Amino acid sequence: MLAEIEQSLVAHIQASPLAERLRAVDALPDLEGDSLVATFGAEAPAVYVALGGGDLANGAAAPLIGVACVARNSRSPRAARQGDGLQIGLLQLVEEVVALLDGAFIDGLHYHTLRWDPVASEALYRKGLYAAVVQLTTFLPLPFVAA
Repeated sequence: MLAEIEQSLVAHIQASPLAERLRAVDALPDLEGDSLVATFGAEAPAVYVALGGGDLANGAAAPLIGVACVARNSRSPRAARQGDGLQIGLLQLVEEVVALLDGAFIDGLHYHTLRWDPVASEALYRKGLYAAVVQLTTFLPLPFVAA
C-alpha cells in the first residue's frame, strides 16, 4: 500500500496542468550528494515524491509524504525563487503543489498538506538551485490483523 501512495501521487502530478511547466515529475531518485544535486540541476524545474515515516495508532496509519520542489533560473537567484514570467520559480511551484494536493482525493485516499520548508543547502545554491519540501499526509487503516 505504501509504494502505491508514492506512485499514485507521481501519476496525479504528471496528469495535472502543473506538469506542463516542469521538466520532471518522479519519485525521488536513489542518489546522494553530488549525484543528486547534478540530477536536480539537469531536471529543474522538477517535483519529486518520497514517502517518509508516519504515525501508527488505533489501527490506522498516517504516512508522511514529502514532495520536493526544485527550481533554477539562470537570470538570478530572485528569479529562481519567484519566477520570471517565463519559468516557474520555487515559491510559485510550492503554491501550485499545495493547491493541487491539499484536500485532493486520489485513488481512494484523501490528502492534506501539513507544511512546507525551504531546503538550505550550499551545494544546491552553488548550482543555482532552490528547493523546498511540501509535506502532506493521508489516513489509511493498518493492513495488519490482530491474531
